[in-house]
Amino acid sequence: MKRLIMILAIALIGTSLMAQKSERTNAFMYNKNGQYDKAREAIDKAVEHEKTREDAKAWMYRGIIYLNIVFSEDFANLDDKALTKSLESFKKAKELDPEDKMKQAAEIDPRIEVISQQYFSDAVELFNAQDFNKASLNFKESYDVAKIVNKVDTLALLNAGLAAVRGESFKDALDYYAMLTEIGFAEPDVYRNIAAAHRGLGNNEEMMNSIAAGRTKFPNDAGLMLEEINAYLAIGQGAKVVDDLKELVVKDPENYSIFFVLGTIYGDETNTEMYSLEVASDYYEEAIKLNPEYYDAVYNLGALYINESNKLQVIANDLPLTATKEYEKITEEANVIIRKALPHLEKAFELQPENQETVQVLKSIYARFRMDDKLKKMNEL
Repeated sequence: MKRLIMILAIALIGTSLMAQKSERTNAFMYNKNGQYDKAREAIDKAVEHEKTREDAKAWMYRGIIYLNIVFSEDFANLDDKALTKSLESFKKAKELDPEDKMKQAAEIDPRIEVISQQYFSDAVELFNAQDFNKASLNFKESYDVAKIVNKVDTLALLNAGLAAVRGESFKDALDYYAMLTEIGFAEPDVYRNIAAAHRGLGNNEEMMNSIAAGRTKFPNDAGLMLEEINAYLAIGQGAKVVDDLKELVVKDPENYSIFFVLGTIYGDETNTEMYSLEVASDYYEEAIKLNPEYYDAVYNLGALYINESNKLQVIANDLPLTATKEYEKITEEANVIIRKALPHLEKAFELQPENQETVQVLKSIYARFRMDDKLKKMNEL
């Protein structure tokens, strides 16, 4: 009788194991037929059961099925974590068969590379949508996934750093660039963005050291020259780099941002030695010619004229009440300058209507010149 019980117990165990292997087989067949919803259900049962949770082949199938879900038009919305689950499954399969005795690497490794590329693609979309911090994480994930199959994707890591700088996650950016330098990747963009990250953190000494190191290796790189200019501007020493900027204009005459930077230097009233309304406005005009939609240049040119008119109006307002003619003369001089500012400020409003500073300046101009129709429209916003 005991023998019969033992035989029955063995049979039950065998039946349970066969049932789970059957789920793996079902998953394989459903996947083959493009029935990814049923394939997912079957394979999840297989890898959750205690008898087959250590089955490397089941985990490989799971990785394949979830990856197919990612790229399926019909089932892409089945699981928003399908890409992550696919990767986890392939990693588990490798963990269970570290020496690849089952010869699964040929199936798994190319798919892991596809996952890395998908993270990269997702990161590009996020970057273009200006969701820089999420983009940075996806670029870093792309790099990490590629490492699983012994690929060193320096472009993914470089982009992770750039996105982190754009998202003002400066410490993360420095970590990514440190990883690049550790593996011997030394390109101008690395030095430039390390400097930008230090600038964001207020680490002026480290910022200048990075630029100096980069310029030593790449003395003619336009990007590094521009970053050096930004660095000096950040510490209030823009005049030191005017010659570099003018040299840069010759090398890159279509780069509107260089003309803009020159405009900001010559338009800085705090730097009395450099300030020039005429020179600053000329540089802003050049920037706008190259890029008519360049908001910063358009707005700054308008603001430059407004600041100049304000100085004249202060002089007029300080005159004694008896100096009527002189007051009117100076006020009209201020009005002439304001009229120069007006089209640029209206263009700035067109480009960024949500900017309240532009809105308030325009309202004051419309009120000053009794432009009632335009003032009414502005007040209705």
